[in-house]
Amino acid sequence: MKLLYWYPNRPLLIPPDPLDPLNPKPDYLNSLEASGKYVAEQKWNGDNCLLYTDDLTFWNRHHKQLKYVPSPQVLKEVRMFPRGCIVNLELVHNKTITIKHKLVVHSLLAYKGKPLLGKTWGDARHLLETEFQFGEQVILSPLWRTGFWELFQAADGKTIEGIILKNPSGRLVFSTTALDHVSYMMKVRKPAINAAGQTTKYSF
Repeated sequence: MKLLYWYPNRPLLIPPDPLDPLNPKPDYLNSLEASGKYVAEQKWNGDNCLLYTDDLTFWNRHHKQLKYVPSPQVLKEVRMFPRGCIVNLELVHNKTITIKHKLVVHSLLAYKGKPLLGKTWGDARHLLETEFQFGEQVILSPLWRTGFWELFQAADGKTIEGIILKNPSGRLVFSTTALDHVSYMMKVRKPAINAAGQTTKYSF
């Protein structure tokens, strides 16, 4: 049986100017902002991963468990998420001199044992904003509705690599094959590991 994937309907990183792909132009980015369809988030320099709250384990997009060991403070803060949640976040750990043990939460893919299929990214964001109290080490990624070009220019390439535009009305859907115009895919299932440390099967 093929794995099922969730595609959070995330637009591309700033699309390049076809004539000058290394230097995005403000007029194009400003046109995306003016459309009113998108919000912007910072792209942190870290490991984009999934947190499964049943066992508080972290998995990367290649369905491999991370060896990261959370600090006591991170564990305390992350327990705000109940069992049955799948949280998409950026693990920022030993990536910079000044940042360690920081989880930047981007989205919620399952809540209290129920996948948010059919819900929009905006619905998932609303849950994060209204149901949880974030702390110092586990933070909710800020959103911008204006000032995209200035935000893009402010990225230092080290702590913040750039920005990502998201369409709040994009829906979470099931798919067994790649979808057109979706640049980022996240596996919804994680492998089960036996006592010998081998991958045995996939489970929700």
